[in-house]
Amino acid sequence: MADMIEYFEELFGPYPFETYGVVAVQGRLPGFAALETQTRSLFFDVPLDEDIMVHELAHQWFGDSVSLESWQDLWLKEGMATYAELLWLERSQGRAAVDEIVASYYDQMARSARAGFYSPPGRPSPDELYGFGVYQGGAVVLHALRARVGDAAFFQALRTYTGRFAYANASTADLLAVMEEVSGQELSDFLDAWLYDSQPPEMPQPLEEGVAHLLSARPPDA
Repeated sequence: MADMIEYFEELFGPYPFETYGVVAVQGRLPGFAALETQTRSLFFDVPLDEDIMVHELAHQWFGDSVSLESWQDLWLKEGMATYAELLWLERSQGRAAVDEIVASYYDQMARSARAGFYSPPGRPSPDELYGFGVYQGGAVVLHALRARVGDAAFFQALRTYTGRFAYANASTADLLAVMEEVSGQELSDFLDAWLYDSQPPEMPQPLEEGVAHLLSARPPDA
């Protein structure tokens, strides 16, 4: 857990609270695997799964510190926490492993769109709030955005976003504004297409090598 916190502080900015721990409960409540309780995540059905541990830890930044303005912004926290699982995988297995998983998520999104039951990540129906479109679809949106602006701008924007909106509420429009500010790009049409269109756009090609390259290039006090 300490390694996870250190890694995500590099990517997301300083851990936003004074402490962190977990409560692990033997057995499972119906419909629940874990809850991102602020500073003390709650896990059911131990032993703990590493991906779920990463997911709930990421919520300390995205959800517990920076909370949502509306339920339609749910992808901001669930998509980001799902993407954090992939970023943790990238730490050990590299960018190609993440690209492969995102490609499988994207394929499922595209198949859903062709079948006529696609739920765009930024416009979930009430019964799809905690579905594939918000979690995995939201992660795909973030990966596409990262590919569009490049790693340096993407992660600097995330750090700016978590710092600027710490202990407050934020919306999709707020993330867009920060991404545009940091990257110097106009991204509203790009993000709108990914979040709201009836089918996912084509995935852009990545501009940079990956997180390992980014972190090795940053000075110690960056």
